[in-house]
Amino acid sequence: MRFRTLLLIAGLLGIGFGAGFLAAPAPVLSVYGVTTDAAGLFMSRFFGAALVELGLVLFLARGATDRALQRSIALAGTLGSAVGLGVAVYGQLGGLVNAMGWSSVAIYGALLLGYASIFFGQKT
Repeated sequence: MRFRTLLLIAGLLGIGFGAGFLAAPAPVLSVYGVTTDAAGLFMSRFFGAALVELGLVLFLARGATDRALQRSIALAGTLGSAVGLGVAVYGQLGGLVNAMGWSSVAIYGALLLGYASIFFGQKT
């Protein structure tokens, strides 16, 4: 996958999911079978804000042509997606979310593969 395409997809995912957590955290969480109190909803909005910020950074950086910058972004994406994948698998296998949680596993797994392919040498 090309760097520009990967960052476009990752950016839009971040913005989309982030907007959902900002605007309507309870309905978004309920899709995953998660309920929480007011404090949990408040923290979900912080999560949404962080996703929107990351999504905007990725979306706006998609045109970067400097190879060192691309590799830095790919390394950060590889490491971050690996952590996200671990958290998603932990939540899924621990019964913390319903079957919809497998979508998070798939998204983090796909992002991990995309970022790793850029970092470990695929030409942009």
